[in-house]
Amino acid sequence: MACPPSPADTPHPSSQAAGLLCASGPVTRERSGRSVLYRRTAVGDVLVGTG
Repeated sequence: MACPPSPADTPHPSSQAAGLLCASGPVTRERSGRSVLYRRTAVGDVLVGTG
């Protein structure tokens, strides 16, 4: 699933970092109601040494 862009009206540094991680592959992002869930991908597992 492609990562949707972060809202332009809230350029918080943590959301920018999460967007970068999502766009580069180590995590995926999906919405669950009003929450945003970030999950590590297989690429992320390899990067942290658990995959």
